[in-house]
Amino acid sequence: MAVIAHVVLEGVTPEQYDKVRAECGWLNDMPAGGIAHLCWFDGNSNHNMDAWESEEAFAACGENRLGPAMAKVGVSAEPKATFYRAHEVFLPKSLTITAS
Repeated sequence: MAVIAHVVLEGVTPEQYDKVRAECGWLNDMPAGGIAHLCWFDGNSNHNMDAWESEEAFAACGENRLGPAMAKVGVSAEPKATFYRAHEVFLPKSLTITAS
């Protein structure tokens, strides 16, 4: 079952996010089960809204890619994820827009 994940990383800066993103390589190699990813910053928090094929796919990415990448670049924030059952995920085109 597809899920929507809202992930908050408190105290993570845009520069740290970019380092983790580069280490994970997810712009070039989308994680298995990943459908869509949106990211923004609000005050001292990094927010991510993702669509995944399942919570298990999200967990596998966290364990095999995100966790190791965060550790390698020195980001120690604990991700706080809230899951919602997806009613619909619509992606009319593939597009990447980054601020950095």
